[in-house]
Amino acid sequence: KNNSRRELTKEILKGLAMGGLIVASFVLPGLPQIFSLLGINNAKDRYRAKRAIEALENKKLINIYEKDGEQVVEITEKGEKRVLKYKFTEIRIVRPKKWDRFWRVIAFDIPEKHKRGRDALTRQLKEMELYPLQKSVFICPFECRDEIDFIGEIFNIRKFIHYFVAKEIDTDDKKHLKKYYNL
Repeated sequence: KNNSRRELTKEILKGLAMGGLIVASFVLPGLPQIFSLLGINNAKDRYRAKRAIEALENKKLINIYEKDGEQVVEITEKGEKRVLKYKFTEIRIVRPKKWDRFWRVIAFDIPEKHKRGRDALTRQLKEMELYPLQKSVFICPFECRDEIDFIGEIFNIRKFIHYFVAKEIDTDDKKHLKKYYNL
């Protein structure tokens, strides 16, 4: 796996967020199993990982402190927010083997004061390949409620997003939609 500095930093933060898998291994020697979890198997990569940890601490994304004579690496609230941002960009809709013949319609009317969240939602819906019926109405033939809820929660705009499940849609785009999704 490509261990670029950004990717390595991302993996370290995600590992900490998932339950502290990376505890003290970069500060104290002797825990090579953590390096192997990240695909780090040589001195150069270990050095890069230690530098990434130092950078995370300098950016206040993690805290490194001593407790009961042991070094502890802990993710901060700022670090957890960064992890959510990483997860946000990785959201994908899982396409089932067989379509259930229902359409999911996502509609939203988000106030101007939440413009950043509205723009992020729109961008992510397009990235997830939902079809835009109108400026603030998207459609998808696959289950995506959890993904939509997650995006809404990240930007605190969930209450402005409406999710509908429809058996039939009456639109001129119906044939195009089926072709778009290979149904």
